[in-house]
Amino acid sequence: MVRWFFPEDDDYEANGRDMFAWVLRRGLALDSVWATPGSTAFARWTPPGRPEPDVDDGPAADEPEWRLARYIAYKEITDQHAPTEDHWYLNMLATHPDWQRRGYGAALMGCVFAIADAEGLGCYLETETAENVAYYQRYGFDVRSEWDLRADDGRSDTGPHQWGMWRPPR
Repeated sequence: MVRWFFPEDDDYEANGRDMFAWVLRRGLALDSVWATPGSTAFARWTPPGRPEPDVDDGPAADEPEWRLARYIAYKEITDQHAPTEDHWYLNMLATHPDWQRRGYGAALMGCVFAIADAEGLGCYLETETAENVAYYQRYGFDVRSEWDLRADDGRSDTGPHQWGMWRPPR
């Protein structure tokens, strides 16, 4: 998904890190970031009710118009597909490539699964690859909806295909 916002390698290298920092700042403000020692992996969750963090941030003033159009399109379509029932929202799960497939992502998700299950709440996420759909299905998520991301950005007709996935409480 991040590469849709930063499709050029140079742009991704120069500015993609700022997007990750923005996601983390918002999660830290909500006390909803889980990470491994050494931060080789992290999970950024949003608590039930999707509260807005009290942080002074947002897109940089010098963001290109096409990227702002993509941010807006992403927010609008994901809001349309978001569950109406209270839930924990997995905003981002990331593991350094050298440390993938060692169970770190599963362990980080498990921390919040335990909380959500104790509260009787489900968990929700969006993902953009069939490989990720299969990964999340192993942890109890089922596809709830699908859509193609589109933005009137003057650069492309469509963005990535997305799946909204739900894990019921256990």
